[in-house]
Amino acid sequence: MSRGKPDFWLMFIIFLLTGFGLVMVFSASYYEGLVKHGDSYYYFKRQLIWALGSVLLFFVISNIPYTLYRKYVGAILLGSLALLVLVFIPGLGMNVNGATRWIQLGPIGFQPSELAKLGAIIYTASIMVKKRESLHHFKQGLLPPLIVLGLFCGLIVLEPHFSSTVILLGSCLTIIFCAGARFKHLLLLGAAGIPFIVWIMTSEDYRVMRLLIFRNPWKDPSGDGFQTIQSLFAIGPGGLLGKGLGNSIQKLAYLPMSQTDFIFAIIAEELGFIGGTLLILLYIAFVIRGIRIALQAPDSFGMLLGIGIVTMFSLQTLFNLGVVTAMLPVTGVPLPFISYGGSSLLMCMLAAGILLNISRHRVPQTSQKQSERKGARHLRPITSPGSFRI
Repeated sequence: MSRGKPDFWLMFIIFLLTGFGLVMVFSASYYEGLVKHGDSYYYFKRQLIWALGSVLLFFVISNIPYTLYRKYVGAILLGSLALLVLVFIPGLGMNVNGATRWIQLGPIGFQPSELAKLGAIIYTASIMVKKRESLHHFKQGLLPPLIVLGLFCGLIVLEPHFSSTVILLGSCLTIIFCAGARFKHLLLLGAAGIPFIVWIMTSEDYRVMRLLIFRNPWKDPSGDGFQTIQSLFAIGPGGLLGKGLGNSIQKLAYLPMSQTDFIFAIIAEELGFIGGTLLILLYIAFVIRGIRIALQAPDSFGMLLGIGIVTMFSLQTLFNLGVVTAMLPVTGVPLPFISYGGSSLLMCMLAAGILLNISRHRVPQTSQKQSERKGARHLRPITSPGSFRI
């Protein structure tokens, strides 16, 4: 498979988001770093180290042919599941705020669910290509991969991390749909999953309370509604232009997790509606470039893998923005490339590196047109490289 130049605009957007994230992590965390650790640069220095390591990984991954992931998909699948199991082993798994989502290896901690999302996407893209001829038969085509995905989701729910479960499942179901699965099968699957989702959302008191509070957080302003209220208090006063970089009031011990899950609230407070809108436009540009790269992939695996990665980023961004703006219940989803957190940034760069490598192998425009004239075979219209252009 010939290799060309990577997508420059995708690289530019990724580095712009990462650089902006470093600036905002420092702005949102310097007060907490000074108070808790005696160092205003405490969080920034750690994020900078992770960012440098992530950029190095990004360039390494962007030079590894994405076809190798299909070749070693079995090892990737088993490795991802094994990491999810390790979370529950005493001494390895680390409990934070009542959830066991982390593995602690000396001074380094990371969330296996972040890696599991990417592993599940690679597996789903690979198995959909392998089963393309039997996708219309539920038992032979869809049931085996759905059982594997159910195992992924079950382990992540047990942590518990419901939002990551939804992101993983949504990304993989998007791949399955684009691969050519029957829409009625997906509808029946969704209908069958509704009772399970309702049970998960109501099985714990704190989840029920979040559902009751998120539409009107002022019912419990000092309890479950506190974080949402403080987030809105940050966004509202930001106005059109914001208070200026570094001038946030809410980050001064008012808004919890201001440098992590709720960093967008600080962005809106300091840079205003214009700053927040420009950031959202950057994410939209990332999605557009990602879809374009996926549709120009030379094979179905590359296309489905690219679609899965873009969907994962899209859902994670929508979840974070929805929580910060009180449109969704509070849940722990970081803003891609922006929020403080080494494992999140590392996995974002890993996934983006794979997407960039797919762009190196995209089909030239002239080749696409020739293929279209010859009537190239495809799974459904969206899966034919070059059949749609953005």
